[in-house]
Amino acid sequence: MSNNNDDEKSVLVSVLAGIGIGVLVGAVAGLLLAPKSGVETREDLSKSLGDLSDKVSELGRTVTQKVSGAVERTRAQVSQKLGEGSTDGEEALG
Repeated sequence: MSNNNDDEKSVLVSVLAGIGIGVLVGAVAGLLLAPKSGVETREDLSKSLGDLSDKVSELGRTVTQKVSGAVERTRAQVSQKLGEGSTDGEEALG
């Protein structure tokens, strides 16, 4: 069960990192290719980074909720199977 949890965390980190890097590269490319003054560029960069932070936080909450739900469903299924297994064993002995 621990290995599965580690895999889920690894996937979550990979997804968040990929999205963050993609947004950051896109924002920087857009700023560098658009002819603006230094003040305007800094303001745009600041706004883009703030937006990125909000989006990553929201995505993190969403992914965490989905992963938690999947973990709880898996635990319930395992508990149910273990319960069925112990009942079958008692019937075999009884």
